[in-house]
Amino acid sequence: MTLSIVIVNYKSESLILDCLRSISTHTKNISYEVIVIDNSFVKGKNTDVLNEFPTTIWEDLGYNAGFSKANNKGINLASGEYVLFLNADTLLVDESIEKALIYLKSNPQNVAVGAIQIDVHGNQIPYFRTQNEIRRQLFILPNSQITENVFQNLLPKESFENNNETNNLVGAFLLVSKKNAIKSGQWDEDFFLYAEDVEFCQRLSKLGKLLYFNDVKIIHLINENPYRNKNTSFVNRFNLQVQLSNLLWIRKSYGVLSYLIIMINYWVLLPIFWIWKIIINILNKKSERNDISNQLTFSKKVYILTKYLPKIIFLTKGPLKITEEENLI
Repeated sequence: MTLSIVIVNYKSESLILDCLRSISTHTKNISYEVIVIDNSFVKGKNTDVLNEFPTTIWEDLGYNAGFSKANNKGINLASGEYVLFLNADTLLVDESIEKALIYLKSNPQNVAVGAIQIDVHGNQIPYFRTQNEIRRQLFILPNSQITENVFQNLLPKESFENNNETNNLVGAFLLVSKKNAIKSGQWDEDFFLYAEDVEFCQRLSKLGKLLYFNDVKIIHLINENPYRNKNTSFVNRFNLQVQLSNLLWIRKSYGVLSYLIIMINYWVLLPIFWIWKIIINILNKKSERNDISNQLTFSKKVYILTKYLPKIIFLTKGPLKITEEENLI
């Protein structure tokens, strides 16, 4: 078996059906198996998938174990020499899997290959090409030339041998040999959702090159997700689970000090954000508490992020996951 395709399911059976149809249409020249790891199994919901694709291996984890644990289960079940971690809400538009595999096998230094994401209209979906781009985004600072200069010195743009190389592949499509996935330590199960692909890529990059190629593309549907914020201000642009997971990645990959510097940024910003709003209200001759929803939301977020600080500093084992109540803000 050449390839094992691992898909994590969470109430996305219809998407998986469309995904598998696209794989079947565009992947003819390699032997492959499909492994679906189900984080929310409902009896009978997978019937249509298994009827149309009866060779699919469908594994029920019994509970929502998180993206990392599900992917690791897929690695353990995989019989292929290579493993493709693929999101349920993706569609192939051409022979991207076959092309990615050729690229991966073309040089022993190549460790993993990702895919450029496009929407249903063929437009490229923005993504972070390197890890320092993500690290910059975690800070909440004025958008100014001074800020840009500071970041250029502290978090410079990473450079690589060629334009295809990176240190950050999006987890929606990540192709790697099973041997290297295991050698890297597999997916970190302390992550429940988000940032696990960044952390995984950092460890993979120590084994060799991570690569994007312009002719390896997938449609990413980006479906509704309870962990994604919709209408947010600049200060509250981060979803709480995304923010928490990325802070865990910073702590694991760059150490306690790097993590605390970001937290200090939030703690210092909090009173400034409130004072600024109160002054604006006074100058506009309005109540001091007029239109303070952003301030209240940011205060709650900082409080909750601070509450998780001991778990992140001391790297408490187990998936770091916000509660349903915390997700309401």
